[in-house]
Amino acid sequence: MQRPSSETLDSSLSRFQDYNVLSDDILHPFSTKGNDACNLLKDLIETTTNLSNSLTAYSSIEWTNDKLISLLRQNSAISQALYTSEHQSRHIISALRERAGVSYGESIPLIPAQTPDWCVSRIEEWCKLAGLETFKDSNKEGDITTITSGGKVLVVDVDFKFNRTDLLRPVVTASRVKTAYALTSQSTGSSANATGSLTLDNFLLRTIQAFLTEAQRENDVRDPQKASRLGKDILLQLQYLVMVDHLAARPNDGGLKWFIGLDEIYPALEAFAKKEAEYIASSSSQKEVPLDIFLHRSHALPLPYLLTPSQSFLVYLSPLGYLKTLQTQPQQKEAGDPYPIDIPLKHIRKTLSDSTEGATIATLLLSPSQNPTLNSTLPAMVSRPMFPLVPSGAQVNYTFPQLDDNILLSSSGQYEWVLDFTNNGKTAGLVMSQSRMREIENIINPFSPFAVDLPVQGIAPFSGQSWVDLLFNPGGKTSEFYTAIYTSPTLQHPSLKLRLTSPSEPGFRLERVPVHSTREVWGILEIAREQCWLNENLLGCEWKPEESVVLDEPADADGNPGEELQAILSGTYSPQILPVNIFLPHQIVSYDPTFSVAEPQRPQILMTSPERPPMTGLVEVTVSLDATKQRGVAVEVRGAVGADIKIGALEEATRRGGVFGLPGRIWLRSPSATH
Repeated sequence: MQRPSSETLDSSLSRFQDYNVLSDDILHPFSTKGNDACNLLKDLIETTTNLSNSLTAYSSIEWTNDKLISLLRQNSAISQALYTSEHQSRHIISALRERAGVSYGESIPLIPAQTPDWCVSRIEEWCKLAGLETFKDSNKEGDITTITSGGKVLVVDVDFKFNRTDLLRPVVTASRVKTAYALTSQSTGSSANATGSLTLDNFLLRTIQAFLTEAQRENDVRDPQKASRLGKDILLQLQYLVMVDHLAARPNDGGLKWFIGLDEIYPALEAFAKKEAEYIASSSSQKEVPLDIFLHRSHALPLPYLLTPSQSFLVYLSPLGYLKTLQTQPQQKEAGDPYPIDIPLKHIRKTLSDSTEGATIATLLLSPSQNPTLNSTLPAMVSRPMFPLVPSGAQVNYTFPQLDDNILLSSSGQYEWVLDFTNNGKTAGLVMSQSRMREIENIINPFSPFAVDLPVQGIAPFSGQSWVDLLFNPGGKTSEFYTAIYTSPTLQHPSLKLRLTSPSEPGFRLERVPVHSTREVWGILEIAREQCWLNENLLGCEWKPEESVVLDEPADADGNPGEELQAILSGTYSPQILPVNIFLPHQIVSYDPTFSVAEPQRPQILMTSPERPPMTGLVEVTVSLDATKQRGVAVEVRGAVGADIKIGALEEATRRGGVFGLPGRIWLRSPSATH
């Protein structure tokens, strides 16, 4: 006889009433919480079905004992009151724990002599929390302490060296990190990596040393919150390695491929990126190519072991981010840099490790999945990725390590490779337009409209905010138009009043995309690069909804109307504001499974402004991202009759973030400007 269930009406629905159980953001197949939300909704449907069946069964019973009914009602009221009180308490506690912007940081000892031992104990604790068996060994002199942590396959040794010259302020540093694998008893080393890349040992050493450095700073300059963030990074990296360790220990589809698989792929990625950099440098007659131009025209810069013990890609760098990185680079460039780029690779890694502001980074990660996507062996129906610089790149394709087909029999769960744009959950992801999200869906699953059982379903259209609204006002209202004032840094032309028409295209946040091969990764990074170019250019101005903008135009009380009229007629009048209308053309999304795939449309920014008097009409400026151009951008001007326009100068201004100042530059070069 089946044992009766202890579930009640309240307890069966309790998990669906937890604090923030469902995300307030738009959920889609490429969001971090998309699968969790789908599984929760499936459980909710199943629970409501069970409740309906139970209530139907009780409704058929004839209740004749009034006293029993009264006692049942009393018991139900008491149970409901207890449940409501408990649920409200849990809700308040969860809200307080998860509220944003509240972190007290690490409880670092105030006595400097205690800090080194405390740091070592914290790292030992994180190793245990990650699921590793951890042992600490100190030598007799006490100047070297080794923490040995082991999993099923992975073994990590961390050596800490104590400097007790100043007894009141001793210092501990991470002198060595050594990883080994129990399957082959062969430790990792540089021989498994391409020249110039970082090994797993160096990555862990750098991550641990960053925490030690921050925790041992002077009390008045030490930041406990930063130390807490660095400590969480150590724990996250160890937890990721433990997850990979479980996969490597699987009897059938395990092995070292889960640890060194990406290391074997990286040399091909590095060689291809080097070919693209050499082509760009040779086509522009330069020894070194600027990093921003390289990112405009290439398939991203591979950076292994940058933020996680995996493969990362630098997809895009804003003009301001590039300028800061360029200005902070060392005077002397070290020899042996693998790429002919104007900024040393070592400095790029250091800058991005400290801060990712202005940079878009995608990282390959293994992620648990309830319904991993299937790797389609059918030919792709899209033209991504494209290889205009090095056509031989079309022949380069590597498949990432995969689980066996019989994944349901595994006790360690199901996993899939994802391309993460959130820096492991630290950022909100990349704002994408619907058409580009559709392109990404076609890359990983060209026949998704037919595959109704797959987790990646067609992204259907809906009436919501534009992707520009999501970019400017993530939690605010929508607006049909946005305005901004662009002032020339040199004040050579009047200020430009920019009026942006918000495209009628929904937006999403791209967070994680399941991938299976380098070809899919390159195709997705191409689309992400195009969207990043639009986003960073738009974020270069301070946009406000048009209805909330009140333009304070200074009144010219001393002006002579007759002189102004004569200046207008002669073409010498200089206005205080130049109106510029901005449009963002986009590709129409087709949802017909039998549609024919056209060539990808380059992202464009279209601007119109009036001609400079005495000329009449409009000047139309079209700016697009074009990998075949020398600077990675193309500028086309229509109108501006007789103006001395130098397209190269306009492209250079666009490259440096001055795309919305182009109408002012053209206005300066008009024939009447010389009068």
